[in-house]
Amino acid sequence: MSPTPQLFSLPEARTRFTKSTREALNNKNIKPLLNTFSQLPGSENEKKCTLDQAFRGVLEEEIINHSSCENVLAIISLAIGGVTEGICTASTPFVLLGDVLDCLPLDQCDTIFTFVEKNVATWKSNTFYSAGKNYLLRMCNDLLRRLSKSQNTVFCGRIQLFLARLFPLSEKSGLNLQSQFNLENVTVFNTNEQESTLGQKHTEDREEGMDVEEGEMGDDEAPTTWCPRRLKLSSSAAIERISRRSKRRSSICTGRCIPDIPNFKFKHISPKKHSK
Repeated sequence: MSPTPQLFSLPEARTRFTKSTREALNNKNIKPLLNTFSQLPGSENEKKCTLDQAFRGVLEEEIINHSSCENVLAIISLAIGGVTEGICTASTPFVLLGDVLDCLPLDQCDTIFTFVEKNVATWKSNTFYSAGKNYLLRMCNDLLRRLSKSQNTVFCGRIQLFLARLFPLSEKSGLNLQSQFNLENVTVFNTNEQESTLGQKHTEDREEGMDVEEGEMGDDEAPTTWCPRRLKLSSSAAIERISRRSKRRSSICTGRCIPDIPNFKFKHISPKKHSK
């Protein structure tokens, strides 16, 4: 009689994977995990899901024990190696990164995000990109919500640059497909110079007879600084204004086709009569 095949046991497999993960971290080698994966009975999907749980369990213990960022990043690097070897799910490193960034303070999140930045080439590879792009986008958005735009300006800029490097220009998440604009950011300023104290000050200075040197721009010729802001709030408004100007220029050019000559008049020329 043939020996009965061993059935897959989730508690036993998770215990063995946890032990192998600790051994792999100590030896800085993924071979213990590969040996355990090949020795355990069960289907490949069952063993992959169990190893994913073992990774999250080991990471949870490290976070509870307030381990250093190096130990946390070692677990994530081991998970990346597991995905490359085909023994765990492709989304596992991103799930671990999300767990870490949700639990650690912002000063340690800076160190973790440096690791994310350095591995942008890994995230863009075919093995990881399709499985992890949504995780990375959600992770970056969660970080931006936690950060202060005034106090953590550099960190916010790094996140934006990382997303620009990660996603191509054709990515739908970075396109304004519905043409929505923030029209609430309005700067109120006085259009009449007499209503503002700044205009009165300029008037007093002008009365003192201050000369304008050659090459300088006078107050009357100075461009209005905040007027272009109205157009930049909405591209549709800018396009409408450009189209109106182009129509106006075309009509002016059409009127200038007639030469500007003093006392110019069209002379009616009657057809010549044919002599008999």
